[in-house]
Amino acid sequence: MQDKQNNKMTLSDIADALSKKRGMSKNDAEKFVTAIFDVINDGLHTEKVVRIKGLGSFKVSNVEGSESAAVNMG
Repeated sequence: MQDKQNNKMTLSDIADALSKKRGMSKNDAEKFVTAIFDVINDGLHTEKVVRIKGLGSFKVSNVEGSESAAVNMG
């Protein structure tokens, strides 16, 4: 389920909510959610921006790399 600390939802969380809200099977909901994100991803590759009215905008942006801390090394 949704992580309450940082408000993150997984694709599985979204599919589960969709299946409950619309009375569809979890499998069909997962296929639908995956297809939607595939379409968004394809749009980002070609247009660099995808706007969905009522949901939001998705865009490709460059982020500088960062070094990770070796947690196990102290």
